[in-house]
Amino acid sequence: MEKYNICKFNSNRSSDLICENFVYESNLAQSAGVRASNYVINMVINGEGTLAVDGKSYPLTTGTIFFILKGEAFSVKSDTSLEYSYISFNGRRAEEYILRLGIVGDNRIFQSCDRLIPFWTESLGMCDEGNIDVLCEAVFLYSIAVLMPEKKEHVDLVSEIITITNESFTDPDISIATIAESMSYSPKYLSTIFKKKTGMSFSEYLRELRIKHAIFLMENGVLSVKNIALLCGYKDALYFSKLFTASEGISPKAYIDRLQRDNNKDDDR
Repeated sequence: MEKYNICKFNSNRSSDLICENFVYESNLAQSAGVRASNYVINMVINGEGTLAVDGKSYPLTTGTIFFILKGEAFSVKSDTSLEYSYISFNGRRAEEYILRLGIVGDNRIFQSCDRLIPFWTESLGMCDEGNIDVLCEAVFLYSIAVLMPEKKEHVDLVSEIITITNESFTDPDISIATIAESMSYSPKYLSTIFKKKTGMSFSEYLRELRIKHAIFLMENGVLSVKNIALLCGYKDALYFSKLFTASEGISPKAYIDRLQRDNNKDDDR
């Protein structure tokens, strides 16, 4: 791999999983510190360095995979000619994979992943406008599969709750109680395990899913707040508006108006 940065962008979008860019980093643009706008999976291709995040430092060596969570401030510094690649990702399934891997706190570093380096470098070299969406997602998903821990009872339960929720979040009647009934577990038991493993309550997770889907609908031309609320699983549009405003700091109508203004500006160029 030549010693200069390469950054390839994926312009295809969905609300499930978006692998936004595939970057080869040799100039260490992140050494001064940046804040992650999305989740990031990183592969150390060569050399050694240090990751600093959340007040802690982690050594990086060839074959290390490390994760940055959305919103985290971090820096990556070189000790000996550090080179690494990364894929930034978001969407509903992004949170699912982060939760399934248990990426939280110190559990963000995976050592001895050298066998994945050729796959990462060869895939980046093959990327072009016509295939970047496929290659980005393929590298991401294969890496996640390799890193996936052995299944344990609680991890299995949380994964099943997440899967059911991701498939049925538009159902206004979905709740931890209905999921618990379908799985033959106590709602309190599932609620406790879900909060322990994910760091958030089930209702918080469901709300985030629905708000993200609402934004996806708005960005794809659905302009009625009432219809958006129904399509996201809310029977009460006013209640939906209140939740949306609390989450995004702007009302659904104002968000739609802003999108339309931005689109009109693009059309005028």
